[in-house]
Order: sequence, then C-alpha cells, then structure tokens
Amino acid sequence: MFSKDRWIDFLDRLIILKSTILRRIEFILTVALFLGFGLVIYQIGVPKEPQIKNIVNGILRQIPRFVMLVYLGKWVLSVINRKRFDLFSREFLPDLILFGCLFLFDRFKHVNFLLEGEWFLYMLICVFFAIRVMRAGSQLKVTLLNPSILFIVSFLLLIMIGTALLLVPSATNGNLSFVDALFTATSAVCVTGLATVDTASKFTDLGKDILLIMIQIGGLGLMTFTNFFSVLFRGEMSFRNHLILQNIIETDKPNSLFATLIKIVIYTLLVEVLGVLYIFVTIDSTQFSSVGDEWFFAIFHSISAFCNAGFSTLPNGLFNDGFRFNYNFQLAICFLVILGGIGFPVVNDLYTTVKNILYNLYRTVFLKERYKVQARNVSVNSRIVLTTTFVLLVVGTVLYFLTEHNNLLKEHTTFYGKLVQSFFGSVTPRTAGFNTVDMGQLMQGTILIYLLLMWIGASPSSTGGGIKTTTFAIALSNIVALSKGKNRVDLFKREISNTSIHRAFAVIFLSLLIIGSAVLGITIFDPNHNLTEIAFECFSAYSTVGLSLNVTPTLSAPSKLILVLTMFIGRVGMFTLLFGIFNKVECKMYQYPKENIIIT
Repeated sequence: MFSKDRWIDFLDRLIILKSTILRRIEFILTVALFLGFGLVIYQIGVPKEPQIKNIVNGILRQIPRFVMLVYLGKWVLSVINRKRFDLFSREFLPDLILFGCLFLFDRFKHVNFLLEGEWFLYMLICVFFAIRVMRAGSQLKVTLLNPSILFIVSFLLLIMIGTALLLVPSATNGNLSFVDALFTATSAVCVTGLATVDTASKFTDLGKDILLIMIQIGGLGLMTFTNFFSVLFRGEMSFRNHLILQNIIETDKPNSLFATLIKIVIYTLLVEVLGVLYIFVTIDSTQFSSVGDEWFFAIFHSISAFCNAGFSTLPNGLFNDGFRFNYNFQLAICFLVILGGIGFPVVNDLYTTVKNILYNLYRTVFLKERYKVQARNVSVNSRIVLTTTFVLLVVGTVLYFLTEHNNLLKEHTTFYGKLVQSFFGSVTPRTAGFNTVDMGQLMQGTILIYLLLMWIGASPSSTGGGIKTTTFAIALSNIVALSKGKNRVDLFKREISNTSIHRAFAVIFLSLLIIGSAVLGITIFDPNHNLTEIAFECFSAYSTVGLSLNVTPTLSAPSKLILVLTMFIGRVGMFTLLFGIFNKVECKMYQYPKENIIIT
C-alpha cells in the first residue's frame, strides 16, 4: 500500500513537472520564432554589408532546425504519462504535423533550388511565426478584458505592427515619417484607402506586400484568423473566444460559429481567386513589364476590392490612362466590392437557399419525390440588405449619370462606357474608395450624392464601413411608420424589434457626432481648406471609403491624426467601443411611470 501511494505521488509530481516543462517549451518556441521573424525583417528591410547579411542568414538557417527539434520534444512530452496512450491524439497532432513539415524542409532543402532559396526560408519562418501568434492569441485568457475590448486591441496591435513594418527602410523609396506610416497602416488595417503619400511610387514591392497582408487581415479581422487557427490546430475554441467571434460575426447561432467561420474563409478565398483570374484576363498586358507584375497587380486589386480597401498600385489609382477606359476591368472591381460589402450573413443565407433548392430539385427529378417548398428561405435581415443595396445601386447610378453627363462623362464616347462609369460611381462611394475620375473635378451635386452613399456604406458583418444599409433602411422605415401614425415598424411581414430601431438611431446620432467632431478639429488645424473638402475627408474616413478631393496629402500632422482616429472608430464601431468602456447595467424588476415629452 505504501509503495502504491508513493507511485501515485510520483505520477502527480511528474504531471506537475511536465506542465512546467511544457510552459517553458512554449516560451522557448515563441522566443525562437519571434527572433527569427525579427531577423527576417532586418534582412529584407535594413541595408547592410554582405558579410553581416551572410552571418544573419546562417543564424536564420538554424532556426527551422531548432524549432523542429522543439516541436518534436513538445509532442513527445505531451503524449507520455497520459491515462490513455495515444500517439496521434488530435490535441497534440498539430505539433507533430508542424514537426513533419520542418523535417521535410530540412531533408529536401538541398534537392530543390526553390527550397534552398533565401526567400523561401524567410517565408517559412514568417508563416510559422504567424501560426504561433494565432495559436497564442486563441489561448489568451484575460479576465479583465471583455470581447469588445479584445476586438479593439487586436486592431490596435495590427496597426502598431503595420506601422513598424512600414518604417523599415526597404519598404519605402525614401524616408517615411511616423505620422504617414501610422496613417497608411491604419488606412490599410481599417480597409479605408485614404493615403497621405502616393502608394505606387512611395512603397517598394516589399512595402506593397506589407500593405496587402494588412488589408487582407484587416478586412476579415485579426480575431477571425485567430479563432480559425484555434480550431484548426486545437480542434476546439474556448468559451471566451466563442463570445469574441459571435461579437464579430453577429450571429444568433453560437453552436454554428465554426461552421460559419469556415464558410467565411472559403467564400473569401473563392471570390478573391475568381477576381484574380478575371482581372488578369481583362487587363492589357502591354501596361506591364512582366507576367509576374500582371499577376501581382491582379492579386493586389482583387484583395483590395473585395476587402473594400481602395488601395491601388497604379499612379493616380484607376484614373491611370491605361485603365480608365478599361470598362470590363472596372466591372470586375465593382462586383468584387459588392460581394465583399454585402455581408457574410447574407451570403450564408443565399448559399443555404440555393443549396436547399438544388437538393429539392435533385430529389424531385431523380428520386421522383414531391418538391418541398421552403416556407422562408431568406431572413428578413438578408432581404433588407439585398433590397437596400439594389435600390442604392440603381438610384446612385442614375443620379451620377444625370449630374456628370455634361461633365466627367463627356470623355467616354460610348453609352456602354458612360453606363459603366455611372455604375462605378455608384459602387465605389459605398466604402470601396477606388476612383476612375479626377475627384477634384466632380460637380457639387455629385459630391452631395457621394456624401450620402459614403455615410450609408456597406452591410453589417462585411468588409465595408458606414452606418450600414440595415441601419438606414430601418431608420427610414420608422420615419414612414411614424408619419402614418403606426406604433411599430413592419418589413417583409415581420415586426422589427424596438431594440433594433433604438440601435439604428443611436448609430446614426453617434456617426454624425463623430464626423462633426472630426470636421471641427480639422477646420481648427487646417483653416485654409473649405468646409466641403474637409467634410468629404471626414465622411470618407469614418465610413472607411478612401475617396478624397485631393486634400489628404496636404493636411497637417494633427489633422492626419484626427483622420486616423476617425478611421479606427469607423472600422471597429462606436458601439463596440462603448460596450468595451461601460459595464452592462443589471436588469431592474421595476419601471417608472411613463411621461410624454414634447418633440414637435
């Protein structure tokens, strides 16, 4: 009995010791990959002597081998001393897979010239560092921070990292000030598109790659990637991360969060890949020096358009002489913007509807069963989004055609060209930010239309900004209902809850308050600009649009910082900030007597 107790005590101590060792291994792994990532940035970003570069490369070549051994040791230590011995447990299988990838790289790197190259080594270390960051973020447990604060912090962290990377000498042609780097990083992460410097000439290929990565991660959200890797590598998601992801996706079905997350990632990659192929086919190859430049152009603009970022690698944006009359290319940009701004819940609804219809048709045609009609395929939210988006696109196209018919549309000689330009002018203010015209030459009426479209923006749970189409539709419907003397709002044979109505008007009020404060601040620091130009910049920044009346580069540093704050608030949402700052009030089981207040 005594020996049995001692044996149990020994096992308990071994378990405690194993946990301590595993924590130390995790720390060593993080430090090694962080060191490798830092050295990679140093190699590609800072000019140096060839001798120093060779020394650093020698260190970098040892990091994958060291990390491989650490992963192997971690896996071996994890699987031993378990109640049920399982070499390929799902919980620890990712460590074995990562070890296997590094082992294959170490074994065959001398066989293939691609694997032996410096850039493949740099990319490998960066990928493993990103995976490490994602896994660490998915295991983050900060009890003092609620999901809203963590969502905000993730964007702040990404902006700070992006700012630091853009300050690397090899990322730019010439020096870049801290304010301009912060502005550009914020604009990329918040998928806005406003720029204080010319993207095409100021940034090198490395700088454009950094911008592209920030746009992609910022468009979907860092926490979306973090939770995706959490389930991919651990097979589970913490309850806290469930809350964070539910806050991002805004779904009322928490049990299907991961399935929704998978659909978001697949949908994003599928649309962007199709966009790359279509853009590559429509562009003129004579505008590029090589096929590689063509593919990079297609990839950059597909991701930038789908994420509603508005960044372009062309001088003067899409107003460039080689692309301003390429109408098929502009239509590709338009549809990418629409698909990115329509919102993932709507896409999921449409996918489910089409799947059910095809399934029922299959069973009817091949199995001779009776066709089952779904009572309600598309939710009210999706119907509102689709209807509002369609109306705004049609009305915006018509109004643009009327206001610019005798102005900017004159240079487009065909009706097809005028129609595409009008459609593009209706799509791009809804948080896209691309321009095929000289924005400084717009008519005053067109500017007013742009202000309204920018303010409304895209749809909820999308890559776009603005007050959202649903907010505008509900507020307008409420005004109509009050005018008719109704005490409720009905849309598509459903009554809209008072909570949604209250939230819609709160979003409208807060947006105007923030935009008004930004306008006031910039008029103080830059009084030489007229009010229309300043208001246009602030609407564009808050709604993460990116259009400008050629004013952004001329602003002073304080005004640029005001726009940085405006872009950030517009991307994360004022309600997210308020939810993070204020604690929820406990529900009281009593009510005060009601009183009517004189409004009109």
